[in-house]
Amino acid sequence: MKKIKLILFIGAFLIFLSSNGFAQLISIGVGGGLTQVTGSEEYTNEVSGGGLGYSAEYNFGAIGKVDLPLVPITPRAFVLYHKFNGSGENPVDAGPPDVEYSQSIFSLGVGASYNFIPIPAGVDPYVALDVMFNSFGDFTVKSGGVETKTSGKSRTGIGIGAGAEVTILPKVNVDISASYRMFNLIGKESGEKTLSAINLDLFFMFSLL
Repeated sequence: MKKIKLILFIGAFLIFLSSNGFAQLISIGVGGGLTQVTGSEEYTNEVSGGGLGYSAEYNFGAIGKVDLPLVPITPRAFVLYHKFNGSGENPVDAGPPDVEYSQSIFSLGVGASYNFIPIPAGVDPYVALDVMFNSFGDFTVKSGGVETKTSGKSRTGIGIGAGAEVTILPKVNVDISASYRMFNLIGKESGEKTLSAINLDLFFMFSLL
């Protein structure tokens, strides 16, 4: 239910901006990239050392932007899916020799980018700030042929980044960005460590208006 409400909110947000007379251009993008987990040590340490062994994984999703006339601010909303995996030697001596961990994150985000003066050759650089509503999937542990799952959770996070849109065809741009994201900055339980990552993404943006 929370996911549905957030999707409806983001959709209404974009519709409002596009219909209130301020919108000049709407663009929708699809793509993905690489998510490199950077912290905390609980997530990045090797499995044999008591960590989850998360490192670099692929992500994919969609993004919508509304360019506003006369101001360098571009509201944006996105959905992004991440899947983290780790495996290695079981740190518990009495247990099976190997263990695997996995968990997914479905992110719904809203934010805005500040657009700098375009560079010649159709390059538009920007910096961005986003708020993310993250739904963590079940935390799965596989060991010795036995699979156990712990129910997921919802957390709020933020992301900061920089990128550029590059025009490649009329009404088609490529959005290339790098961002730092903290997925569970708000709403953590006692003892819960912050999960952070660096995203390197590429989206193909299509202008609708």
